[in-house]
Amino acid sequence: MAFKVFLMFVMIICSTNAANILMIPITSHSHCLEMVGIANELVKRGHFVFAYVPVKFKTHCFDGSNVTVIGFRMTEEGWGHKEEFSDFVTKTVFGGGTLMSSEFPSKISNLAESVCEGALSSSDALKKLQSLHIDITLVDAMPMCNCLYYIPRFLKSPFVSVASAIFEGDSGMPFQTNTHPLLAIPYTSDMSYPQRFLNHLASVGLALSFSVMNGFYRTDIDKLKQYVPADDFNNDKTQLIKDSVLFLENSDTILEYPKATYPNFLRVGGLTTRPSKPLPEEMEKFMSQSKNGVVVVSFGSFLKNAPPYLFQKLLKVFQNLNQNVIMAYDKNENYGNVKTVKWLPQNDVLGHPNTVLFISHCGKNGFFEGFYHGVPIICTPLHADTFSTAIKVKYHKVGSSADIRNSDADQILKIIKDTLSDASIRKNMKKASAIFHSAPFTPQERAANAIEHVLKFGGDHLKPVSSKMSLIAHTMLDIWFTLFLLTSIILYIFYRLIRGCFTCIFCRKQNTTPKKKKE
Repeated sequence: MAFKVFLMFVMIICSTNAANILMIPITSHSHCLEMVGIANELVKRGHFVFAYVPVKFKTHCFDGSNVTVIGFRMTEEGWGHKEEFSDFVTKTVFGGGTLMSSEFPSKISNLAESVCEGALSSSDALKKLQSLHIDITLVDAMPMCNCLYYIPRFLKSPFVSVASAIFEGDSGMPFQTNTHPLLAIPYTSDMSYPQRFLNHLASVGLALSFSVMNGFYRTDIDKLKQYVPADDFNNDKTQLIKDSVLFLENSDTILEYPKATYPNFLRVGGLTTRPSKPLPEEMEKFMSQSKNGVVVVSFGSFLKNAPPYLFQKLLKVFQNLNQNVIMAYDKNENYGNVKTVKWLPQNDVLGHPNTVLFISHCGKNGFFEGFYHGVPIICTPLHADTFSTAIKVKYHKVGSSADIRNSDADQILKIIKDTLSDASIRKNMKKASAIFHSAPFTPQERAANAIEHVLKFGGDHLKPVSSKMSLIAHTMLDIWFTLFLLTSIILYIFYRLIRGCFTCIFCRKQNTTPKKKKE
């Protein structure tokens, strides 16, 4: 009886400390997985986590989690923007283009605005959220998606920004362009003077362009006012992200680059990492029977949408290896030593003792899972920050990179064989993985600790003043302009003085020169 009373008392205490936490990912499987990594840790601590996503968002990211999904409906036109964006990415990646094109901002902005309209026009779903009295909200800080922050504003909830990369202009972080290269630039942290100069111009230029584009691709406030009170839209959406109580970036100092951070900015790289689980029987048999080890190949959803010739080229490469190869593809087939599977438990096969190499497009989640299990990696960058990750992998000598779109089969095969035979790469990756595991808290625990801290104390004491600054003040362009102006004035005054002195000396010489008398 006494034990039952004690148990009830503990449950009451736990329930009073439990928080209702909302997560709002953009409609991307990998972004959703990052947030679910944090959510699982929060649920483990007794909190209740809810996800607010479109009903049509079909993803496995919530499988095995205790996250309660609340769906909202989007218009056919709105969901069409999602399909349009996916098609644009695929065509750009395999058409030899770049996502840094002029079309990207409009495509991602149209998608985000459609998601926001659906989220704020679904009255039944909003009422359900309001009834939960959300304590804090995790928002996807994807560039050009700032309208998502109107949702926690409407719910009167503080919010946390979560992303693979969070830009200084959004977070108020100091610009560190002398040691931290921009994602889109192929530099390491060890830059020469010309590289630092170009990196600084590009970083400040990107921040200014994002500010301009957010103003250009404006949220249709009048349309949103039809659904929710007008007061919730008083703040400019470019300022909303700066009001975050925390910024959680899926990055790390070990295989990326160190950088100075403010107290409200945490680097929690490896949000999807965890110990491996047992594999299905057939897959375990394939992995265990490989005498020379197994190469794991996964390009996310990209290979499924790739031209058929690319799969055939890669298949030819893998069939010339002495190792078995297990590959994520859109069908379950066996091609000799190559096995393709529709569903690949990536983290679990990477944790298998027979895995010797990971070939990936190097999205952040896959990169950290390979790093977590100490598996050398070959990056095949296809889009966005994957090119930057490939550079870091080579810089830290934990793997290689290959251009699977433009290289021929022989070139790709040579890169794979060279990486497999390089003992120093295996050693470097094992050491980096050991350092990662030596941390006192996991990435998920660090994120949850910070969230619980701001739930208890708020986040005002963590915020830097830079979060309230304009972009011009934050980048110190006003200071540099003033220095340039003062220097110009001083040089001009100096020039006038020198010119005046020379004029005086020259005139005096002319006046003191004796004139010759005429005979």
